[in-house]
Amino acid sequence: MARDVLLRKLAYLRRLLRDLAPFAQMSRDEIEKQHYTVERILELLVGAAADLTFHILAERGLTPTSDRESFRLAAQEGLLPGDLAERLQQAAGMRNILVHLYETIDYAVLHASIAPALHDFALFVAVAEQWETSE
Repeated sequence: MARDVLLRKLAYLRRLLRDLAPFAQMSRDEIEKQHYTVERILELLVGAAADLTFHILAERGLTPTSDRESFRLAAQEGLLPGDLAERLQQAAGMRNILVHLYETIDYAVLHASIAPALHDFALFVAVAEQWETSE
């Protein structure tokens, strides 16, 4: 992946983080009223981070079969710290629940996931900025 593509994808992740940030200050009831927006931003964060990870892994000849696996392989390859990869795998699991409606959305859980998502995806961006890319 060319460096400019990496930077463009990272800029997109930063925009999503900026969009999510105001929700961290809201109450659970406020989040419930705007849950579709929060859910969508979380879905997009996971998808964008996984997409970036898929591209970097593909350059190494690896083809993960899921978002969760992309984060696990990224840790295995030394691209992500193991603890961050585990949290991103959990975020991918939550994304799957949101997208596929595997279970009813618990708004308390959704509310509680905002601050960790802001932290973890900001850390992902900081780590990914250091990745070597093919030019």
